Amino acid sequence: MLRVKIDDPGSDAALMAEFAAREERAAGTLFDRFASRIYGLGVVMLGNHQAAQDLVQDTFVKLWRTAERYDPQRGRLETWVLLTARSLAIDGLRRRVLESRSLQAIGVQPDDDPEPLPDERAAVADLSARARRAMAVLTPEQRSALELAYFGGRTTAEVAALEGIPQGTVKTRIRAALLRLRDEMAKDADHDV
Repeated sequence: MLRVKIDDPGSDAALMAEFAAREERAAGTLFDRFASRIYGLGVVMLGNHQAAQDLVQDTFVKLWRTAERYDPQRGRLETWVLLTARSLAIDGLRRRVLESRSLQAIGVQPDDDPEPLPDERAAVADLSARARRAMAVLTPEQRSALELAYFGGRTTAEVAALEGIPQGTVKTRIRAALLRLRDEMAKDADHDV
């Protein structure tokens, strides 16, 4: 097997090939690149620390099972990983709603999540504040596309129809927004240190 250095930004295909071959180093590299972003997405979408941690684990299990399906010709690895996480988060939200409705239909009130610990509340509050500050630097067009897609659960085609713009423009705005958010969150984290 031809070995390609997986630390190069252009070697996402090689990284996924090694991950599909169950190479531990590839798994570590993938985890280091995406775990914190998946966790942040989970906190925002699912609203709780434990659910966000579960989302990270579930996402990597799904990536592990489907690694051979990654096609760099169809898109960037970053997009594929984050869309996988987003889909799992949406599935989790739907499952919560269905479970709640099922329990209510038989007359049982679902238990509320246990009260988060103070450090968990502080971590979520800090992450939320950093995310709000980062969202504030986006253009209105970027913010709208990102909110509709990630928080509204809309596809790019649906966002395009709602905004009255081409689907390619939606993808460009979302990608630009995610890159800018990543940079702003990194800057904000550096200031906290």
